[in-house]
Amino acid sequence: MRKSEMSTSLARHARLLRYAALAAGAFYMVATLAALLALNGWGGRFVSATLEPGALPLRWAAWTAVVVALLIGTALFELARMLGRVGRDRVFSADATRHFRRFALLFLLAAIVRVALPAVVMSADAIARADGLLRMSFDAGDLVTLTVAALFWLVARLFDEAARLEDDSRSIV
Repeated sequence: MRKSEMSTSLARHARLLRYAALAAGAFYMVATLAALLALNGWGGRFVSATLEPGALPLRWAAWTAVVVALLIGTALFELARMLGRVGRDRVFSADATRHFRRFALLFLLAAIVRVALPAVVMSADAIARADGLLRMSFDAGDLVTLTVAALFWLVARLFDEAARLEDDSRSIV
């Protein structure tokens, strides 16, 4: 397969993934908003939502869901922007790596907020109650999400280094 055919195929796949990332980000944010509105009775029999706050107050759980949805939606938008650069620029252009780095950072922040914000709120509540009882739970999904987010961040840093090496090799030739 020639380089131009491979690059055209890669650009076509990146375009499809770009549309999927945009759709997934929009759907995630709209679904979160609809679910939170459904908690207040909006949607009637067509929309039903359950928010499992655990030990968190419902309002804090709702705000956590909103923050995570905004971070995930923005992260997927940055991923779509990166995928839009595929086929137009060099393989590791500064623009493409910058968008991927933003995606990785936003995804990592969403994972941290999802895990840390409830822990902080429950700790503050335990201190305010002054009973010294702090009960928190984490599931394996939180650990997996944090690990994947950290790996994305590492890959983004590797892309930055690849972009630097590509710039160096172009300056030599």
